[in-house]
Amino acid sequence: MIIHHVKKYIKNADLAMANLETTLCGDDVYAYSSYPTFNTPDALADSLKNVGFDLLSTINNHSFDMSSLGVERTLSTLKKKGFDIVGTREKKSDDEYIIENVNGIKLGITAYSYGEIKNGTKYLNGIKVSDEKNDLMNVFDISDVDTAFNTIYSTVKKYQKDTDMQIVIIHWGDEYSRTPSKFQTELAQKLCDAGIDIIIGSHPHVVQPVETIKSTDGKKETLVVYSLGNYISNQRREVLSMYTEDGLMVDIDIEKKGNNEATVKKVKCIPTWVDKYQNGSKTVYEIIPIAGNILEKASYVNSSYLKQSYKNTSELIKTDDKISVIKSPFKK
Repeated sequence: MIIHHVKKYIKNADLAMANLETTLCGDDVYAYSSYPTFNTPDALADSLKNVGFDLLSTINNHSFDMSSLGVERTLSTLKKKGFDIVGTREKKSDDEYIIENVNGIKLGITAYSYGEIKNGTKYLNGIKVSDEKNDLMNVFDISDVDTAFNTIYSTVKKYQKDTDMQIVIIHWGDEYSRTPSKFQTELAQKLCDAGIDIIIGSHPHVVQPVETIKSTDGKKETLVVYSLGNYISNQRREVLSMYTEDGLMVDIDIEKKGNNEATVKKVKCIPTWVDKYQNGSKTVYEIIPIAGNILEKASYVNSSYLKQSYKNTSELIKTDDKISVIKSPFKK
């Protein structure tokens, strides 16, 4: 995996966040594996740390793929490497959220994933979560929007009054659909009405719209990133969809003046594309930011693929006075 092209964007962030949709379970008990149950070498975490990621969400439909051991070792490995973590926890006394103080602005952040909940027991990826981990994983029931909202907001309420801005990282939506589902839009509206400032989504494996929505009373605005797509994956256009190679980085500029509440000042969207090629006997996956002088730096890349990927993503960004897409590197 090569991610040096995106390093400058991540390093420049005061707080860089990502969704880790795999487990780091080692290879002593379980072998490394891909779809449908994931277990990844620790080298992935090293790479993410090297390029500057600070906080990882560890809750998604694959979080229990390697049973309780996978949950435990993923947490311990990431903590040893210096990451902040949200979404899963080691013990019940730990918070279901994290507060990050960034340049004097307190950001309250929680992360949740869709799942099934039957008689109080959670299921992720069709796997029953063990009793010992059931209360340590932030999961909402996919069957009902109101229930999902109540579950998520029960956590947000714990930090809402003590923070300047509230962020929800959420694993939701329909796989390979570039259009948010009714469940997503309804849940986003409820979270907006409840005062959440930023919603960052994943799971569809394709990019979905980025937009600003308003609360029902018109007094509140919420930035919604419905799906960031695939930052790094093996999901290729030849197998699934031409859109599964597309991803998105979102640079959010937050401002706080005096004692006033923090607000989203500017949002810059940077489309990415996952390249795949052979280097001798090795298969290489490389994240390409479609911006700046990337065509000179990565001259070997199929520019027609990059151009199509930029178009795919940029057409979903609902630009306004705050939201913009980074300038295309292609000549018109």
